[in-house]
Amino acid sequence: MSRTPGYQDPWEGLEPEESPEASGRNWLVIGGAVAAAFCLLTVVLLVVVLFLTDDGDEVNATPIVIPTRVETPTVIADGPAATTAAATTAATAAVAPTVTLPGGNPPATTASNVTPPPVNVSSNVEAMRLAAAPTIDGNLADWPGGISSYNSVFRVFSHSSWNGTDDIEASWRLGWDDTNLYVAVQVTDDTHVQTQIGNQIFRGDSVDLQIDTDRDGDFGPVVNLDDFQINLSPGNFSDIPPSAFRFQGTADERILDAPGGNTITVAAQKTTTGYTLEATIPWSNLNVTPSTGLVMGLALNVNDNDQVGQAVQEVMKSSVSTRTLTNPTSWGTLTLK
Repeated sequence: MSRTPGYQDPWEGLEPEESPEASGRNWLVIGGAVAAAFCLLTVVLLVVVLFLTDDGDEVNATPIVIPTRVETPTVIADGPAATTAAATTAATAAVAPTVTLPGGNPPATTASNVTPPPVNVSSNVEAMRLAAAPTIDGNLADWPGGISSYNSVFRVFSHSSWNGTDDIEASWRLGWDDTNLYVAVQVTDDTHVQTQIGNQIFRGDSVDLQIDTDRDGDFGPVVNLDDFQINLSPGNFSDIPPSAFRFQGTADERILDAPGGNTITVAAQKTTTGYTLEATIPWSNLNVTPSTGLVMGLALNVNDNDQVGQAVQEVMKSSVSTRTLTNPTSWGTLTLK
């Protein structure tokens, strides 16, 4: 529809008009918005720059300290020496001293086809075949010359009552024939104390032999029926005569009184420096058939007690530094020559 010429729209000319002041205010608003946008863009650019140049280091960060476990050294006593080892627990295992008391708990491991090590010269003892048996009276003068002597010099046990005085020495000679093993011992000891007999001989001045009669057949760290301990006492040179006692290994790896006792002959004489002792040990007491070249396990030990009137094994010295009671692998050797 077209308008009629000359007709005036009633709204024509009535649109609002801005005054000069209002127009100025609009330009101010526009300028402020532009300035704010520029500032915002600047801030964004700064953030981007900082992010791109960040090398990952933390500023003023507190380090996290991780506790470190401290291993406490544990000193484990073992005879006259001590060994220090790193412990993984706070507990310390007590190690009982080695004594010549029958029974006890032997090592749990057993041997299985273990080959004995070569003979160690320092612990190898030889017994000479004798043409004639010596007289067993405690006098060593009738022993033939040329027989090697062996000393028990290694302290393998000491009791808490021991005052540290090293006053015991023992020198051994061994011989044999088809019937017996012969023993001659010269002991140096400044105080003689022996109050015991039977299986308590070791609690006084005495000597003993530990013998593995089948070393090649079952060499291992536990005792059994072919292992023996022969204790020899000089007595007290008064009312307690010389005597012997025989211990034997068992099938359950202990060492107890041997059944059947023994037929060992012992004699001793007191000397100005100690005593001498001789013994005849029948091979039948060891279940052995002797032959030249036979090698058996052996440790030669001397026991000392200086506590007058008491029964206590204060010190033991051995011919073998590693000697322990129920472990034949810690003994030396005996070779019949």
